[in-house]
Amino acid sequence: MIPARFRHVAPADLGGCVAALAEGGRVLAGGTWVLPEMSRGESAPAQLVDLRRAGLAELTATADGLQMGAMCTYADLLGSGPVAEHAPLLRTMAGGITGGWALRNQATVGGAAMAARPQSDVPAALVACAAVARVAGPRGARDIPAAELFAGAMRPSLAPDEVLAGFRVPSAAGAGSGYVKLKRGGSSWPIATAAAVVRLDAVGLCTEATLVLGGVAAVPVRIDVSALLGRVVVDDDVRAVTAAVADALPEPWGDVLAPASYRAAVAAPVARRALSAAVADAEEERA
Repeated sequence: MIPARFRHVAPADLGGCVAALAEGGRVLAGGTWVLPEMSRGESAPAQLVDLRRAGLAELTATADGLQMGAMCTYADLLGSGPVAEHAPLLRTMAGGITGGWALRNQATVGGAAMAARPQSDVPAALVACAAVARVAGPRGARDIPAAELFAGAMRPSLAPDEVLAGFRVPSAAGAGSGYVKLKRGGSSWPIATAAAVVRLDAVGLCTEATLVLGGVAAVPVRIDVSALLGRVVVDDDVRAVTAAVADALPEPWGDVLAPASYRAAVAAPVARRALSAAVADAEEERA
């Protein structure tokens, strides 16, 4: 039960959501973060602006990738042919989230991004996919690289009167991807995640390499793996570029799941596993 009174509005389009939010309140997407917080008395907004009727659940292929509305659920990602073709990393991420099918059918990608929780799967995966967010507000619409959505732990960079409308995701068709996370158990939130994308040319040389860590710092951390470019990548190369991952963390994140020192210690092996998986997947794509 939610202990405080609030007003609920569900505008029919994005413009209506922006107008409603100008009066104050909090955006409601899937509700899997917002409603439990309200039930526990941790948040008591005077108004909830519900996005469910605003037409923000589209998930379509474009000329160069995907257009994904903020209200797309994990189940939508898993059931989408265009996602499987153009953003397989997102599909892999969606298939392993904590919470099972109840959460996959309810929770939204946009809601997870705006929660900006270090231990969430979504932020690092969006950054690794080079997603670009479309944000709407009273001053108009603007595009933001996914990496710039996260100002800190539980602190999205949007202004209080702005709404996340969706994402544009460039195509990773033909590239390899790897996603690995470390958890205490099946029902645990991740302690550390690693998302990687690797593309090889016709003779096996690496032309693209991206590695992003989640959970180990307040915001996703991009690791420099440019040393792999122009090479036929072997295990020793992967080990070399991930050996000093802990040194790249601005400040390791600690919470009730694991102390910062543990997260720093596991960052390198998690990163290595994800990057190795991406290289292997890229080799299969090339074959």
